[in-house]
Amino acid sequence: MLSRMILPALLISLCIATTVRAQDAKVVRELSPEATAKVLTNLKIEFNKTAAPKGDEHYFEFTRSNFRIRLTHFGPQELMLDCVFRGVPIDKVNEWNAMTRLTRASLHDDPSGKVTLLAYGLDLAGGVTEATIQQYVTRFEDELKKYDRFVSDDTLLAAVTDEKLENILKTQGINFKKSVNATGIAMFDFELNGQKLRMYNFGGKDLMMDAHFRKVSLEHANRYNLNRKFVRVVNYKGKDVEYTSLEINLDCEAGVTEGMIRNWIISFGEDAQHFADYAKKLQQTAETK
Repeated sequence: MLSRMILPALLISLCIATTVRAQDAKVVRELSPEATAKVLTNLKIEFNKTAAPKGDEHYFEFTRSNFRIRLTHFGPQELMLDCVFRGVPIDKVNEWNAMTRLTRASLHDDPSGKVTLLAYGLDLAGGVTEATIQQYVTRFEDELKKYDRFVSDDTLLAAVTDEKLENILKTQGINFKKSVNATGIAMFDFELNGQKLRMYNFGGKDLMMDAHFRKVSLEHANRYNLNRKFVRVVNYKGKDVEYTSLEINLDCEAGVTEGMIRNWIISFGEDAQHFADYAKKLQQTAETK
């Protein structure tokens, strides 16, 4: 009998506590760029902030679920999230817009080719809370995953051209610098997760990425290799310095898709960040001895 009396009381208490928290949530009808930055920080989102040379637009760029997202602060009452994807036929863009409830896809011309932009706006005029904006970001992540599946091209590429790699990087929002070495190998330098990476294209049949770090011992390199599945750690002796390299290859000769290459790039960015943390801990341990 006692337990039957306690359970309703607990449920009532929980409902009251939830109502109080909801009532305590601060409702705002406009956000300054500084307030927008604070909201993102409170949501534990690391971002890069820039502003338009002219006008009041401010941009907050960050990564969620392996997508490069931009939040544009158009003014005190207008926010928009967007993400760049590969180009698709315009009828497919319309098909998405006919089936979605939240986002909008649009086709754009870009120096690297056609791209689509998935966007999701938020009007603050009626009032929002920090939880509203958190839900706004979360729902956009869900839409990005759905749209990525919607536009994924499973066509096998017989050879991966430099132009195809440029388009893949561009549509992932990755800024890169392309160069060609003395042997004719194309190289793409860019950053992911704060790590400097280089991708090599060996004639469209084999791709490789690496990231260079301060040298770790062979024992520590071997220990790391024992616990990883897809990457390798190698020590090199250059002309003037010794260093440790984290490396990965992708065999394209049997055919790969754009989606496979995109996932390969993003995954290595995460691996490079993981190894950077590993190397940092080794250095901190050595300094405390």
